Amino acid sequence: MNLDELMSVWQSQDAAALHGLNETQLRLALRQDEAKRETWRRAERWIIYVMSAVFAAGMALFLVNMILLMLYRDAPNGLTGWDLALPVVGACAAVISGRAIQVGHRAQALREQRFGESLREQLNRSIAQLDYQATTLHRTLMLVIGLLAGICPIALNLALSRLNEKPISDDGYMTFWLSLICVSGVALGVWQLRRGTREVVLPHKRRLEAQLKELDGQ
Repeated sequence: MNLDELMSVWQSQDAAALHGLNETQLRLALRQDEAKRETWRRAERWIIYVMSAVFAAGMALFLVNMILLMLYRDAPNGLTGWDLALPVVGACAAVISGRAIQVGHRAQALREQRFGESLREQLNRSIAQLDYQATTLHRTLMLVIGLLAGICPIALNLALSRLNEKPISDDGYMTFWLSLICVSGVALGVWQLRRGTREVVLPHKRRLEAQLKELDGQ
């Protein structure tokens, strides 16, 4: 029995107090719910860490190659300091993405440590986790989507174009379509994130808050 099913059964009972098997089941359901949430959050973090590392390493490689081009080939096709800025911007975007997720996770872990093991504390911890997911994590993921799905691919394409000793104008159509795809991907990602928060996270949080209010009134 999952958490929502258990809450429905509990709310349909006549007993004024929550005790015995019902309380045990609710505690177990809350722990299982938290474990699933943490599993998804961990997978989410590692996916972003890996993507950030890959992008940052790729942009660092482009930066080294561009420096070598400028040093040993007398800046072919007008390579300038602005061309060095392209991989730097891409690498910074990737690093910021990974760092933002890491900082947010550590701050939330510290906040959750203040909760005890009573049933009320477990409910409060679950509510705090959902509140974090709907607010801080939501904003952080929007930033990450914008950086990893928007800025990084465009910077990578521009850096590759310059590394191949071609003017950016030669790949104008490719750059345009890549930019359009990136913008569309960012918009879709943000929309899905907002939809998930609105239809899943917030209703679940409200159910737990109602359960906590009912428990406090007993």
